[in-house]
This record gives sequence, structure tokens and C-alpha cells, in this order.
Amino acid sequence: MGGVKGANPTVRKDSNACGVIGFLRNEEMRKGTKIALIVAGFSLVALLVAVFIIANNFFMDRFPEQSTIIGGTEVADKTVSEAVVAMNAAEGLHMTVNKAGTSYDVPLTESVTRMFDGDRVREAKSEISFWDYLFHKEVSMALKPDTVSVDEKKLQATIESTLPETKYNTSDAYFDNDWNLIAEVQGDDINYEEFLKKITTDIENGEELNYNAEDFYFHPSVRAEDENMQKIYKKVKKYKAMSITFTFGEWRKEVITSEKICSNLYLKNDKVKLKTDWTPDYVRRLAKKYNTLGSTRTFKTTLDGEKQITGGTLGWWINEEETLKNLNEALKKMKAVTMKPVYRNQGATFGKKNDIGKTYVEVSINHQHVWVYIKGELKLETDCVTGVPNKERMTHPGCHYVYAKQRDRYLGTMEVQGYHTHVDYFMPFNGGEGLHDAPWRGSFGGSIYLSSGSHGCVNLPPSMAAAIYDLVEVGTPVIVYD
Repeated sequence: MGGVKGANPTVRKDSNACGVIGFLRNEEMRKGTKIALIVAGFSLVALLVAVFIIANNFFMDRFPEQSTIIGGTEVADKTVSEAVVAMNAAEGLHMTVNKAGTSYDVPLTESVTRMFDGDRVREAKSEISFWDYLFHKEVSMALKPDTVSVDEKKLQATIESTLPETKYNTSDAYFDNDWNLIAEVQGDDINYEEFLKKITTDIENGEELNYNAEDFYFHPSVRAEDENMQKIYKKVKKYKAMSITFTFGEWRKEVITSEKICSNLYLKNDKVKLKTDWTPDYVRRLAKKYNTLGSTRTFKTTLDGEKQITGGTLGWWINEEETLKNLNEALKKMKAVTMKPVYRNQGATFGKKNDIGKTYVEVSINHQHVWVYIKGELKLETDCVTGVPNKERMTHPGCHYVYAKQRDRYLGTMEVQGYHTHVDYFMPFNGGEGLHDAPWRGSFGGSIYLSSGSHGCVNLPPSMAAAIYDLVEVGTPVIVYD
């Protein structure tokens, strides 16, 4: 029983301790509640003050404290009157221009003058909600000025000084002097006429001034891929692939190159044309260079060395009219072509020194002798009788050529020449003068021609006339000299 009695006091002691602890805890809670109430009270007061201030701004005449842009001007925490002054002075007015991935801020204060009506600014303020004030939401509002004046020269100068320099100027596709097609270039040069017009319109309407420079770049109006440029290019390619070659024998030629042809191209109504006003002069120069009819030639004689032979029927004489016609027709076809001039008269060959060549008949009046050379080799020679050396019956010196070969014919008439003579072989070389057989003569050579010469022909022994007839062709030169 003693043990049981000893336990009771302990139980009472523990109960008292728990009561004390509980009391202390309740006291701490009461203090915490008081502090929370005090903090809440102060917070409520601060909130009410803030709401009062915001409400005062909202209901009174001041713009919000946060960023507030009206008509491009920052008017945060300004009264309507202050805002009007700032807006009319274009304070902080700027625009943003994006170029090549970088944004540039361009100030406009020095180049723009605007006038805003106070009532309209106040109306703009009234459109800002209480909640914008309360929650500090940024405000940006377009507002059209009553009047706007833009100094475009100053504005352009400001933009140019702010943006990086132009790297490339825009250019159209074109054909250069050699008719190569040069592609267009898209540059980064700004069309300021259009750009300033857009900026001015946006300022007048109170719009946001934010631009991409590339929207105002100049753009090529003519591109290499354009249908008409490609048509021109294809036609030019044909001209560039053509040439016209005039041949003069086997070793001489004159070439009208593609460069010469292309230098005479021009555009008319967006079509490529070829001038031909140069072709008559070109043909005249060909004639001047290659015509040999009537010229003086150096001829190496068999017995007398070199002689200067002037005149005669042999020689090249270009028909300029027909040659020009053929040239212009060839140019129209736009193809490479090789052609010969058209001749009124021809030489035997196109030689380096003369147009006689190495096949010819040589007639010496002084020696009364004839030599026939074929390809430079002497094939035969014979005495002859030429015309009486007077105006009426002489054999005319010069470089001539056989222009026909005739058998069994009569020469002259009794009515005109006073004779009518039959010959077996006749090879005319200068009008009525020619080589032929003279069976009525018993001798040839010497001085017979001085008193009993022919009427201009070269009389030959019949056998020699027959042999010469077989050797020569129509066109073979006949060189006659004293």
C-alpha cells in the first residue's frame, strides 16, 4: 500500500507542468496574432494609399508612372498639359529601323514639328483603364497630330548618319559594250522618296514608327531572267557565233568578225537590231584593196628582165553593188558564212606580187616573139607578127587575158576592116585583138611588123597556133609589151 501511496503525488506534479506549458503556448499565439493584425493593418493602409494615388492619377490629370507612349512621345507621370508640351516639342520622338539584322534608333526631334490639341490628349488619357494604372501595364497609343511638318532633308540626313553606309547600289540587268549579259544587282540602297513619304504619313496618323529598311530598298526593274532580256540574249548569241569571210584565192581572206558585227548592234523598242550603214564602206575598201584592173604590174620577161606593164583587160574588178547585196543578205541570216565577192572582171590569180600567176602567154613586140609558160615551165616559143605600130593597127601593150577560144571562123569584114580572113584558131584577148594562125604568111619575126604587120592581132605559124590553142584556157593571161 505504501507503493501506491507514493505514486499519487507524482501524478499531480506532472499535470501541473502540462498546464504551465499550455498557458505559455496560448500566450505566444495571442502575441503572433496581434503582430499579424498589425502588419495586415499597415499593408492595408499602404494599399489604400497606393490605390488612392493611382486612383488620383486615374481620376485626376496625370498619366501612369509606368512607360506610357502617346503619339510616339513618352509621357509617363506627366499631366495632360505637360504631355502636350512634350508631344508638341517631339521630345523623345524616334523611330526604329531594322537593317541587316540590327535595329537602329533614329531620333526625330530635330526634323519633325507636331501640334497636338490638349482635349484630344485628355481623351487619349481617358482611354487608359484603371487596371492599367493599378497593375502598371505599359501603354502605347497612337494619336494623330492636328498638324505635322517634316523637314525631309534633315530627316534623311539623320537616317543616313544613323544607318550603316550602303554597300551595294541596286542596278538593272544590262548588256555591256561587248554584249555580255550582266545580271541585275539587288543593293541595300534606300529609296528615300518612298521611305520619307511613308514616315511622314505614319507621323501624321500617329502610327508606330518601326520599319524594315529592306522594305524600302530600290529594286531592279530589269532582270536577266526577264523574257525580253532572254530573247535579246539568244539573238546576241547568234551574232556572236557568226562571222563572214571573203576569200580571194586560196591564201588571202578578209574576215568580218563577230566583234565587228556585235559592235554594230543596238536596241530599239527593246529589240536588238543590226546597223548596216557600215557595209557599203566595207565593200568599197575591199574593192580598193583587191581591184587590180588597169593597175601597173611588175613582170619578169624572158629576155629583158623586169618590166612595168600598165593597163590591159586582165585584173580583178569587184562588183560593189552585187557584193554589198550578198553581204547584207548574209548578215540577216545570222550564220557563219564563207563567200566570194562578185566580180565584173577577173585576174588569173591572187598572187603576192601580181595577179598574173605562172601560166601565161608572153608577147614581145620588139622581139616579135611569143613564149607560153604553163605553171612556170616554158612549153613552147615561136616568132610572130604583131600589128603595125600606129594608132589604127597597133597591138596594144598591157596585161590581157584570153576571153574566148574559137575554131574555124572569119575575122573582119570587107565593109569595115577591108578584109575578111578565115582562121582555124582564134584566141581573142583585147577586143578584136587575138592570137591566131596566119597561113598566108611565109615568114614570121624580124621587122615584118613595121611595114606589113597585122591589124592588131598576133599572127602565128599555123602549127604554133594549134599548139597554143591546146595549151591555153579561157582566162589565161596574155602579157604584151614593147
